[in-house]
Amino acid sequence: MALVRYSEIIQGIRGSIAGLTWSANRSGSYVKKLATPVKKRTLAQSSKRAWFTQVSGAYANLTPAQVAQWDAFALSPPEIDYDPWGDQRFLTGSAWHMRINMRRLEAGQAIANNPPASTPSTPPTDFTLTIYRTGAVGVDSVFDYGTGDFVGRRAMLKLSLANSAVRTVQTSGYYVVWLDMVSVPGPQIITAEVDAVFGNVQVGQKMFGELRAQQSSGIRSVGLDATALVLEEP
Repeated sequence: MALVRYSEIIQGIRGSIAGLTWSANRSGSYVKKLATPVKKRTLAQSSKRAWFTQVSGAYANLTPAQVAQWDAFALSPPEIDYDPWGDQRFLTGSAWHMRINMRRLEAGQAIANNPPASTPSTPPTDFTLTIYRTGAVGVDSVFDYGTGDFVGRRAMLKLSLANSAVRTVQTSGYYVVWLDMVSVPGPQIITAEVDAVFGNVQVGQKMFGELRAQQSSGIRSVGLDATALVLEEP
């Protein structure tokens, strides 16, 4: 499905239609042939499909009163969403039920039938990345954050690897490499997670990161961004 915005002429298209994918970047709009992935489902993809089925079934079993509560939650949401043109959009109550509970399942929590209090999650105050090449000896890749940023909240870290060290913007290819409570203050080691997701990370590549704080309710903060060039061990 493609989203089309009209005025006297078409202002923009986002999505796929008639075998073509329409999008835009900093340089402007572009169109490319729709690509169909040929890779088999990963374990993470299979897990999310299973969670989607669970959450859909849970919503179907809600009482009318609970559905009304989720609809009311959607009228005053704790997170702001935007459409492809940067305009604010509002999710339905059922969409919020899906979002909150997919996050809760990913964090190892149970499905919540009732919506949480619509309290925004404050973002981290600081975020830095240090990434070493795959196989580096005596050092670990880590992310660090501000003191007290994750007291009672989970850190959610997404990373994307670019081959070019001079790239300044990375809009795709992000993977969740960490979603957990931070039990010990200070830098968190992510060497195994980075290697598992990206494989052979080499000196000169550039890692883009986004760090968010997730409440036990499933509500997430806006992201704080950081970048790091992949390093050789000292």
